[in-house]
Amino acid sequence: MESQAEIVAMLEEGTADLHTACKLFDSLETVDLESLLGTWKGKEFHTGHPLDGVLAKLRWYGKEFHDADNVDPLLFEIKKGKVVAVDPVPFLTKQKLSEAAGGEARMRMVEFRGKVSATIIYDHLPIHDHLRKIADGKLLGMMDLKGDKQPFFFLLEKLEK
Repeated sequence: MESQAEIVAMLEEGTADLHTACKLFDSLETVDLESLLGTWKGKEFHTGHPLDGVLAKLRWYGKEFHDADNVDPLLFEIKKGKVVAVDPVPFLTKQKLSEAAGGEARMRMVEFRGKVSATIIYDHLPIHDHLRKIADGKLLGMMDLKGDKQPFFFLLEKLEK
């Protein structure tokens, strides 16, 4: 694994090759469900995935965890300061974005790549967002979409209330 300084630089840049991103993900601590509650600001972590750049272009804001059975996996900033939950089905099927009623996913502890950690399970799509802890209030996520040849990575930082 890279040195701590190299890891910090990679995370700040928000980019790495796929192999390095997977090694980094595997090296990180697990995260529990309780620590996820609240709103998290998202940032893409580019690894050459076809979705790289798409979320930022659409003004992806992050994710919100209400409780174990109600997670908003996609928040977008539609106007300056106005953030809404978006239904992930139209987003991933390249239809017009539509506001979600809320809670389009849930979270559970799931074993993935040898560790049991918090995972977002989408209600209507074959997607699991597996989460690992970089530091308090900072996470690296790996989106596992059934049938995708490679995972999509993202960073989350918890917002203070």
